[in-house]
Amino acid sequence: MKEVTIAPIVTALASMMIAILVYRLNHQGELRRSLRKARIDWVSSQLKDLYGPLLVLAETNERAWKEYRKTYFPSDSEEPAESLPDSVSMRWHMWVETVFAPRARQIRDIVTARGDLIIESEMPSVVLDFCAHAASYDALLADWNSNGVRNSPLIRHPGSSFLSYVRESYATLKEEQLRLLDSSPSD
Repeated sequence: MKEVTIAPIVTALASMMIAILVYRLNHQGELRRSLRKARIDWVSSQLKDLYGPLLVLAETNERAWKEYRKTYFPSDSEEPAESLPDSVSMRWHMWVETVFAPRARQIRDIVTARGDLIIESEMPSVVLDFCAHAASYDALLADWNSNGVRNSPLIRHPGSSFLSYVRESYATLKEEQLRLLDSSPSD
């Protein structure tokens, strides 16, 4: 009878255990890299497709509004009065038609098309308020030349809270993107 040596069996079992351990660790590493890449892609899409365009349009609109207000409104007035002198009314109509309403529509269209990228689990009320304001421009412009027309949209702009929301969301996402990119292993 031949004597069985244990050393080759132990070596074979150890090799199999090491191979299984290496496979498992490699699989976990790949899974982590895959999840990190998916998160980087998601955050980048939120920035590129939603919050970046919203920030540019909201900032542009805010700067235009501030300049318009500084130039044409008395310092204590928020919006134009319902009855304006013809020259002031014509200028206001031109600004609404060419600056404020088109930007509001663009913002509403971006939110409508890419609302799935909103950070929160539910659509923030300030975003819905802005979209309602943008929709009210449609009615205002459709009835612009009627007698007794309003000079401002029926639903007011939500004010600085909308721009603050967009700025803060953009900054939060940008920080997360930079953190994710800094922590990415080099491939």
